[in-house]
Amino acid sequence: MATLEALLGKENVAGVQPSNFDNRFQRGHLDQKLANIISELKQGETIADAELKAITSGEAATVEHKGKDPFVMRPFATCWFGTNFVPHTRDYSDAFFRRALVIKFNRVFAPSEQDPNLKQKLRAELPGILNHVLGAYAAVVVRNGFTVPVSSLEAKRKWQVEADQVAQFVDDRCEPKPGASVGTTMLYGVYRGWAESNGVRNILGLLQFGNRLEALGYGRSRTMHERVITGLSIRGMPV
Repeated sequence: MATLEALLGKENVAGVQPSNFDNRFQRGHLDQKLANIISELKQGETIADAELKAITSGEAATVEHKGKDPFVMRPFATCWFGTNFVPHTRDYSDAFFRRALVIKFNRVFAPSEQDPNLKQKLRAELPGILNHVLGAYAAVVVRNGFTVPVSSLEAKRKWQVEADQVAQFVDDRCEPKPGASVGTTMLYGVYRGWAESNGVRNILGLLQFGNRLEALGYGRSRTMHERVITGLSIRGMPV
């Protein structure tokens, strides 16, 4: 991340957390920037997904700098985020996730392997690094896209499941069963308990919870006594 910033120049880089993209003052920092670089995402925060999609699409948006008049910005900054955990989002659509390229860094360096002067050494090699970057960029233009390794595709699929708290809840605490049904209120109570015990900050309301289950392919119905979710049961409880 530091090398990327050095290549672009500090004056061309912003550092706005994606959870703050819905703030017009914060988003205004992206104006005329080439990149938005965050070396560590804030844990537990939720991405302002609608604004992130607009930024990656270059859509015009009205933003502000404090003490100045609002203005229309058409962003072109590429967003780079470093993180040790998957960020939360309320947008589970392919339209959101196809904008992301996830690169895993699995190599763990022992203390004896770590070089405290690595940043400075890399900066001394910036001309050579830039030559490699330009060559790689030319290849991307010719291919009309990045070469995405299998590990990146798997990491993105895992993020989609983990970022979708309802899908993760179903995977942890429920069993899909044709013909089964469970009371919506009971299931929601189990979900809330699971969410609280797992540190989920943005717990969905009952209606949002039901809508998400329906989007995942489960049905909604009503008996004489209550509303139920069909095709699903709580693990360990009789159907």
